[in-house]
Amino acid sequence: MSLRSETVMNAYLEDQAQRNNFREEKDYHEDKERILRTFEHWVVIENLYPYDLIAKEHHMLVPKRVFSRMSECTRNEWDEYKYILNTLEEEAHYDAIMENFSKGRSILRHLHLHLIVYRDS
Repeated sequence: MSLRSETVMNAYLEDQAQRNNFREEKDYHEDKERILRTFEHWVVIENLYPYDLIAKEHHMLVPKRVFSRMSECTRNEWDEYKYILNTLEEEAHYDAIMENFSKGRSILRHLHLHLIVYRDS
């Protein structure tokens, strides 16, 4: 099941096709112009290829250091992650945070968590 419309999915697949080994090599260091919010160890960035079938707004929480799983966080990264979650909860802007398992991830090398504001039903 795709969470992206055909238009967004086609643009996404086209971007992937232009890169060698996209799934294994992509990280978010190239996306500095899309940063919306910065923390010491994490950034919130605009998602170029949002889950537009379910989301009216779709950002991603990305660690500044490249790693692939939450279990690879340092203590400081983990503590800040918890702080960010508490802050986002208090701000009450996003409806959900999603992390795909490796099987469902399109980018394996650089962990990213999806921050979603659902479409109105």
